[in-house]
Amino acid sequence: MTDETGSPPRPAYTRESTVLRLPGAVSLDDLSPAWAWGGATGKGVRVAVIDSGVEAGHPGLEGCVDVDAGLEVTVDSEDNPVDHLGPHDDSFGHATAVSGIIHSLAPEARITSIKVLGAGLGGKAAAFLRGLGWAVEQRFDVINLSLGTNRREWALPFYEICDEAYFRGCLVVTAANNVMRASYPSLFGSVASVACNLSTDPFRFHYNPEPPTEFLARGIDVEVLWRDGSTVKSTGNSYAAPHIAGIAALIRSKHPELRPFQVKTALWATAANVREAPRAAGRLSQIMRPATTSVRVTGALRRLS
Repeated sequence: MTDETGSPPRPAYTRESTVLRLPGAVSLDDLSPAWAWGGATGKGVRVAVIDSGVEAGHPGLEGCVDVDAGLEVTVDSEDNPVDHLGPHDDSFGHATAVSGIIHSLAPEARITSIKVLGAGLGGKAAAFLRGLGWAVEQRFDVINLSLGTNRREWALPFYEICDEAYFRGCLVVTAANNVMRASYPSLFGSVASVACNLSTDPFRFHYNPEPPTEFLARGIDVEVLWRDGSTVKSTGNSYAAPHIAGIAALIRSKHPELRPFQVKTALWATAANVREAPRAAGRLSQIMRPATTSVRVTGALRRLS
């Protein structure tokens, strides 16, 4: 069997070496924090916060929210998602808290609110999926999901959209469930899944040697922004995820050419337990023996029906 040129057919996605030549490539020999995000502010990076809606006028956010570009997703009587573009409020305070953490780490990143949760942090998985799909369509650099669904029938649709995000260059950062229960999309390999460590330093995060949760970041007794211009102290994986999202925004600001898997590699290499572990033999080896971390989490990740 031959193709139109008379040659044997090639497998799908085969490409000639000449078209794969790169004008340049990033060296991954030295994945230090200084290399990864030193001097970065998040400038040029767009972060989507899919949550309860952001209180854009909160003084702690200092005008970082792109108000007019926001999206609120509701569902109609037949559970079909409906888009509402433009400004909206925060129905709970949760999204404002998440956005405040990201802004504190990456102050020049632009945050866009995608509202899929209402009062009491209730919502529909169909609205959540549409909000995530819209963020991927818009090619946000970083997408923060401090929510999830434990409904198994929604696992495949979320899996497919997270894969699409990965291939489009969107880094999806998710909070793991606060209870030992499956939650989607935090269990997928295409996302950066985050739980809590016990650090009080927002830049001290850990690599988890026992996935599916890949990273551990500050999330215990965190002072966060809240509704009506206020602040509260709160605990949960919901607040660990935006710490990683904020650092990822810094990395993408300094190195916009990196793909999601490269950003995750940079996060791994700059994790505290990787940097502090004894180095194995070899030139600039980053093969480490990370210490285990004991984590106790209170609170509950937001569930969607």
